[in-house]
Amino acid sequence: MEETILWQTFLKGDRASFEALFNRYYKPLFRYGHKLIHDQQLVDDCIQDLFFELWTGREGLSEIGSVKGYLFKALRYKLYRAARKDSRYDALDEATQAQWESSHESLMIAEERDDALRKRLHHFLDQLSPRQREAIELRFNNQMSYEEISHIMSISYQAAVNLIYKSIKYLREHMVSIPTLLLSLSWYGYLIK
Repeated sequence: MEETILWQTFLKGDRASFEALFNRYYKPLFRYGHKLIHDQQLVDDCIQDLFFELWTGREGLSEIGSVKGYLFKALRYKLYRAARKDSRYDALDEATQAQWESSHESLMIAEERDDALRKRLHHFLDQLSPRQREAIELRFNNQMSYEEISHIMSISYQAAVNLIYKSIKYLREHMVSIPTLLLSLSWYGYLIK
């Protein structure tokens, strides 16, 4: 089951979805946490706490763009707080503390950059014609083929290709800071959220 569907059903109180999320992400979270702090028990405790807090606080949670990203960020925060409280980690060396803090700063900077990119993308998407926006929406947000787009929009296959090509060309010309790769992938749905 797709992670966003699992998350949505978990938010509604579905225990099976919650267990599926736990089973899907426990090992990757543990590997990630163990790279940050070489204390298996602390990492396990933080993961258990994280999922306990998710279950008990689910009414206060909302939709998120990436379940995996959310869980990794939450675990990182829990580990950092736990390490600061634990007397064994009182002597975290300055380099380790700087790494935690710089990583957090990097994450915040990346989030701000993504937000600015999202706003910029919205601006330039608004400059497209309604048919161009529809074609882009179908192609990138709904992952439809050119044949499906031509059928839905009642245009020829070539017209669908041309419409999307011209739309992407316009966006590339006006959003030069976005790597070309992003425009060829399914980034549209991620950025719109």
